[in-house]
Amino acid sequence: MTRIDRLICHVLPRACLMALVAGGRLVELQVARRDRPSRTDAIFLGRLERVMPELEAAFVDIGIGRSGFLRAEDRAGIDGWPHPGAPVLVQVRSDHEGGDKGPRLSMNIAVTGRYLVYHPMGAGVTFSRRIEGELERERLERHVERLLDGGIVLRTAAAGATPAVLRADAAEIVQRWDRLRRHALDVPPPADISSRLPGERDPMARVLRDHGATLDEVILDDRGMARAVQEEADRLGEKFRVRWHGGPMPAFDIDDVASQIGTALAARIALPSGIELLFEPGETLTAVDVDSAEAGGRQGRAPRRPAEVNIEAVPAIIQQLRLRNIAGAVVIDFITMRSSYDRDKVQAALVEALRDDPVPTQIYGFTRLGHFELTRARRGPTLAQQLEALEGSEES
Repeated sequence: MTRIDRLICHVLPRACLMALVAGGRLVELQVARRDRPSRTDAIFLGRLERVMPELEAAFVDIGIGRSGFLRAEDRAGIDGWPHPGAPVLVQVRSDHEGGDKGPRLSMNIAVTGRYLVYHPMGAGVTFSRRIEGELERERLERHVERLLDGGIVLRTAAAGATPAVLRADAAEIVQRWDRLRRHALDVPPPADISSRLPGERDPMARVLRDHGATLDEVILDDRGMARAVQEEADRLGEKFRVRWHGGPMPAFDIDDVASQIGTALAARIALPSGIELLFEPGETLTAVDVDSAEAGGRQGRAPRRPAEVNIEAVPAIIQQLRLRNIAGAVVIDFITMRSSYDRDKVQAALVEALRDDPVPTQIYGFTRLGHFELTRARRGPTLAQQLEALEGSEES
């Protein structure tokens, strides 16, 4: 499992760029805009506008100028939904910033802690796919099943956690949920509920909550933000170092982050072994082409089998999908393999590489034409779209 060990933050007048680094490799770049904060995971008290039984869905006014789209994925059916005009508590699952589409909503509210995710309207205990071992799962379930009245998801960080730590996390989650509910009772719809709670929508607080347990160091090039992060780390009892970077070298020169961002914006990237990957993003589908002269072998070396080249390309492909924040359908054109055994090995490598990706991904496998298909859930704009929009805002 990839361990995020360093967080490097470059602070701009209207945004903060947060680079999540593992062993010197850029894993994810989060762009937190002060002038246009992301609504993903925000909780709203909305007003039901229109129910569409034929689609098992509805439109909800959450007060942002574009109606949100709500599917009936977390209810037995749409027949029991409230009538138009009724208030509904919803959470943003995907925020289509800057487009014509409204955000995708869910009534299955999730309140996320360090170790647990609480679904007040859910039931049962489920686990991160990265928590392995039946004994550990049984131990965790035994400790948490009575902590919260609803559904509980044990996050990866929960592996090995003590009962006291889990109880403290559950208590903090309950406190936040109670405050959210009270706010929802006090305001008329539509209203942004989570924005009324200090820290609930703070991107830095969310990153520290998600990765603080594995971080060795947080580096920031803004002195005031460095002080604030140190205060938050002290409050949470975190052990990572907080360092203000005030030298002449840009913060993103550390770990060669700037260069890695440039690679993530390029259509074609070359791997050290000679493999080349070509990314061709489209409106609804991204094509990835794997190409390598290495399949034929270098002078004086034996030719490499296509499966070996493809397997070597897999980690870089999955890393780039996450870093570029690519969503929707993805078709990978691997070097042709004639053996079903080789195709199975490549698919197994993809499944393994995806274990570190927090974004839900559905694998469909190889098509008759030999292309590999998967779909990746949408979590807002792509990295290129975010940086392009940020550049325009900084220049205005």
